[in-house]
Amino acid sequence: MLKKQRMSLSKLHPHHFWSDESSLTSLLIFTLGYLIVLNSLSEFSFGRLAARLFFSLIIVAGVFTTFKHRWLRGFALVLAVASLALNWAEEIRPGGGLTTLNVSVSLIYMAFLLAIVINQVFREGPVTGHRIRGAILIYLLLGGLWAMLYQVVALTMPHAFRLPEGMGVGDPDVLQRTLTYFSFITITTTGYGDITPIHPLARTLCMLEALVGQLYPAITLARLVSLAVMHQKENP
Repeated sequence: MLKKQRMSLSKLHPHHFWSDESSLTSLLIFTLGYLIVLNSLSEFSFGRLAARLFFSLIIVAGVFTTFKHRWLRGFALVLAVASLALNWAEEIRPGGGLTTLNVSVSLIYMAFLLAIVINQVFREGPVTGHRIRGAILIYLLLGGLWAMLYQVVALTMPHAFRLPEGMGVGDPDVLQRTLTYFSFITITTTGYGDITPIHPLARTLCMLEALVGQLYPAITLARLVSLAVMHQKENP
């Protein structure tokens, strides 16, 4: 009885939780919260703060997911501290080159987090609900990653995208919200046409995102089905 109690308590320990697949579900919740708040409420000051808070939770949770990879902890911590500092520094003193630097560092960190999550979802083992939610998380992270790529392009080349009339690149918050929307419209190949890539680099990024958006679901389904079949054969 005592042994069972100790085992149940160990599962509640942060080290166990964030190293386990259950962390994928928490990351999915934080990411969904960030995207919903960013696109629906960030034009208000409280919504902008809430979006930054959700993004900070994603950053912190990403560090915890490296518990099982000791050699990654230091790298993850440095990136996380830099991203958090720049994220909130931009809130205090917006504008200038700080926005481009913040987006660039966040882009590197999100690419790192994406690699960690992909490793957790597609490694060998039984297919659980957490893994399926992790696969959804990867799709959302891909959309967010491309949104940051678009931001870097738009900030360094102001005429790389044809935006809706009256909307320029002068307001970083509006640009972030607009290009995040554009990224998810592109990855799902919906393509409303209200935002158009003009620069060859922007067009190339859009083309690659559309390809990833089409190929990822098929590859994910094939991999998860094969993992489930392998697990069933090994554990009849």
